[in-house]
Parts: sequence; structure tokens; C-alpha cells
Amino acid sequence: MATVVNGAATRATPKKLSYRVVDGFFKRPRKWTFIEVVDADVDEDDNIYVFSRSPHPIMIFDKKGNFLDNWGELSDRYFSNPHGITIGPDGFVYTADTGDHTIRKFTKAGKPLMTLGRANQNAPAQSGKPFNMPTKVDIASNGDIYISDGYQNSHMHVFDADGKYKFNWGSNGSAPGQFDTPHGIYVDRTDGDRVYVADRHNNRVQVFTAKGEFISEWKDLLMPNSVRKGPDGEFVVPELYQRVSVLDREGNLLARFGDEGAVLDDSDAARGGLPTAPSRNPMLKGVIRHEPGAGKCLAPHGAAVDSEGSLYIAEVAESRAGVDRGDRSIQKFVRVDA
Repeated sequence: MATVVNGAATRATPKKLSYRVVDGFFKRPRKWTFIEVVDADVDEDDNIYVFSRSPHPIMIFDKKGNFLDNWGELSDRYFSNPHGITIGPDGFVYTADTGDHTIRKFTKAGKPLMTLGRANQNAPAQSGKPFNMPTKVDIASNGDIYISDGYQNSHMHVFDADGKYKFNWGSNGSAPGQFDTPHGIYVDRTDGDRVYVADRHNNRVQVFTAKGEFISEWKDLLMPNSVRKGPDGEFVVPELYQRVSVLDREGNLLARFGDEGAVLDDSDAARGGLPTAPSRNPMLKGVIRHEPGAGKCLAPHGAAVDSEGSLYIAEVAESRAGVDRGDRSIQKFVRVDA
């Protein structure tokens, strides 16, 4: 929002946000484990769909954290290496799997409806052909399916609602419109289908038109993994290196948490600000090697935002540091009024 001072328009200072953790929110069935949670999303009733690399890949919880249902068991052979989940405006559940190179569409009850890509058959690396380890999917207002592809392909792909291929953009690199591990994608259906891509190894989020035309980029990020938008226009970006950032539409920082006590040394700064080696202090200069505690982050990977602006931050702690965080593999954070 702009204000006028002496006849000149100036942009108002963004309002800072604050969050607190709700520890022990998710009530899993007895003896079930998440192992690690790759992503989550919420439906129109604020039920939370938790996507994990466990024997029970999709667990569904209500807004109070009570367990409702599960599906996608490993015996169904739908998932090889779960990575991203999205509930589209059509009410269907879309998943990305980096292990078998597929995008799948399900009903909320887990009935398979469509598969994009051929299971366990990857396209050549950096070929621009779908898919080679796709990471995330989102749906545009006209039903088009946008996919970030991903670890080995550096492209965005677009299909129509029936699964017909339409177009792509991207290549490997660091220039505008290029990618180095496009790890997450978000289509803002309330803002002309603007496309936000978490360009992880370039330490930025890139913003595009629905046709793939470059608009801008957000920097000051440490390996962003995903982008999600909240009910008040805030954008949530989980960053692999121990923190979560919340930004406005222009990329201004509104909140940052999860890495309290962590610092970067000079060698980290020289490498673009990426923590490297572990330290005796688990919150200093590198990857945490044991449970850091409630509200702290080890390896944020995915995020969901409900209708109240509460955040659900998913972590790949097992892959990143060999730590099973238990209930804290996904943590709920509620917004605190300033």
C-alpha cells in the first residue's frame, strides 16, 4: 500500500508478523511414524494432508490435529519417493514423486484418476522433456497443471486439465528464467495465475507470468524449497537450512524463524551464505545433528497454510541429518498478534 508524503508516493513499511509453535499438534495412530514429512496441504475444511516417506504416505488430520484417514500405502505402489502434494481448486489431490518420475492425481479418498509420466522411466537429464525427478505440482485457474521438474531437468512443464502437454520453459543456469534445482512451484490463482518457483540452488524464488515470462526474483534466501500463500497475501518459504521465511508480494521480509541461535561463519558467507560443517553446538555453523526442540527447524522442505494463517512446516530431517523428529517432522505455527 502506498502513502503520499509532500506529493510523492512512498511505499508503506510492511507489517512484521510473528508466530509461535503448537507442539504435539498431530495425533498419529499408535506406533505409526512419519519418518520424515516432505510436504503438506490443506483442503477447504482446513483438514491437513500430510505427505511422508513412511509406510503410510498420506495421513489426513482435522483442524484440531485429530487423525481422520490415510491412504497410498506402499503396497499400492503409487509412491516410490514422495516429494510434493497439492490439493487443487477442483478438490483433487496431486502428488509429485522423484523416485518414479510421475505426477499423479487422486480423489480425496485416494482413488487414482490420472498419471503424468511413465512410472520408473525418466527423461534424459536436462533434455527439457518430462520428467526427470519432478518435485511439485500446482493448478492454474483454468485447470492447467504446472509442474517443477526438478532435480535433473531445470524446466517448468504445463499440461491442460486432461493431461495434454502444452508448453514448457527454463534451462539449467542462474540467469533470469533459468533454474538450478527448481524445487517447488506455486500458482497464484487470485493474482492472474502468477507463478512462483523455489529455485533452490540459486538461493532465490523466481516470479513469472502464467506463460513463463520472467517478472522478478526474491533473494536473501538459503536454499528455498517451496512457496505457499496465506489468506492475507503472505508468502511462506521453507528453506532447507534451518529456517522459514514469510514475505510479501514484493519479496519484503515479514517474519523469519526456526534458526534462532544459528550463525554463519566467513567460509559460509563466501559460499553464498550456506551453512556447511556441523559444530559441537547443534545450532551453530551447520546442519543440526540431533533434535533441536519445539519451534526450531532442522531441514524445512514443504509448507501448508490454513484459512486462519497457521503454518504447517514439513521437514526432511531423516534424509538431511539422520534424525527422526517424531511429531516434529511436521510442526504447526500459529500467528501471534503484535
